[in-house]
Amino acid sequence: MPGDRGMGKHMQKLIVVLAALAAAGVSIGLTAPSWAATQLHEDGTGFVTGADAMTALGWDDATLQANAASLEFVAETASVTTFSWECVNPEGTEVLSQRTDLVVTETRGIASAPSTLWWGTVVGFRLQGFDGLGASSAVPEGPAPHSCPDPSWSLVPESTRTVEEKGEPVLAVVHGGVQHPVPAG
Repeated sequence: MPGDRGMGKHMQKLIVVLAALAAAGVSIGLTAPSWAATQLHEDGTGFVTGADAMTALGWDDATLQANAASLEFVAETASVTTFSWECVNPEGTEVLSQRTDLVVTETRGIASAPSTLWWGTVVGFRLQGFDGLGASSAVPEGPAPHSCPDPSWSLVPESTRTVEEKGEPVLAVVHGGVQHPVPAG
């Protein structure tokens, strides 16, 4: 039938065009779209480009393609709370400033899924939000708050100050239990 032959030629043209597009994609390196950039939002959503993941891990594209499903992502945030106070000696002739920094590091896992082109090549990772409460550690640096160098010294009234600085989250890709910071965007 004449109508069937025409449909066959259209299908052949479509296949040729799709094959050409696939070949062109391979020749330009299968990168993420130009609008895609690595970003992490407050709620743990965002995107990591394949190029940034490869840079963080020191991998080539073939290694990324082979291991993409095993990668995990975390965000680590450090905050520093500084406590300062003054102590005075019994005679009131010497005042000593004291300071303690409390460094708190919080690490939170991020749910993610590989982002692929229609033929399955991984070009990045969709970050889907924080998955759980995470873990934190606190490390004090300095003397115990409100302590003086000698029991005979006393705390100067109203000398206590507290300053808190919260850092920006650092995004990391995890492979084999090791965190690798993702380049900031």
